[in-house]
Amino acid sequence: MKTQLEKSFEVPQGNDLVWEHLIDPQKVMDCVPGVSVDEKVGDNHYKGKVGMKFGPMGVQYDADIYYKEIDKDNRKIIITGDGVDSKGKGNAEMMMTINLADADDGGTKLDSVMDVTINGKIAQFGSRLITTVSNQLFKQFASNFTKKLAEAEATA
Repeated sequence: MKTQLEKSFEVPQGNDLVWEHLIDPQKVMDCVPGVSVDEKVGDNHYKGKVGMKFGPMGVQYDADIYYKEIDKDNRKIIITGDGVDSKGKGNAEMMMTINLADADDGGTKLDSVMDVTINGKIAQFGSRLITTVSNQLFKQFASNFTKKLAEAEATA
C-alpha cells in the first residue's frame, strides 16, 4: 500500500537555525511521535525505532534512517527510512523531501513531500487510515519542532 503526503508549515525562526536542527537527527527525530534514534551507524546512517498506532493495532519497526541528500545551498534534505516490523509481520519504507524557503514574515517555510509504502497487516487498513494517522503525526511533529526551535532561539 502506497500513499503520498504533501505538507507545509512555517516557523518564526530564521533559515539557519531551522537548517541546523533538520540536519541533526538528535534534534529533529525526537520531535516525531514514536521515533527514536538509537545509534549512528555511519555517515548519515542511523538505526532507530518507529512506533505507530493504526486504529486498534500498533506496530513497532526496527528502522534504518538515512540522510540521502543534504543540499545546504538549496536548503533541501532527503531522508529515507526502511523498517521491519519487530514482530516480523510487515515492513515500511519512507522517503521525505524537505525544502526550506524564507517566509514572507522573516521566518522559514518548510515544504515536505513524503512517500510511504507499507506492507503487512497494517496495510489492510488502507491508505485512508494511513493518511489520517500520518496527518496527525505531522501535526504533532510541526508543533514539537516549533517548540524546540523556540527553546533553542531563547537560549542562543
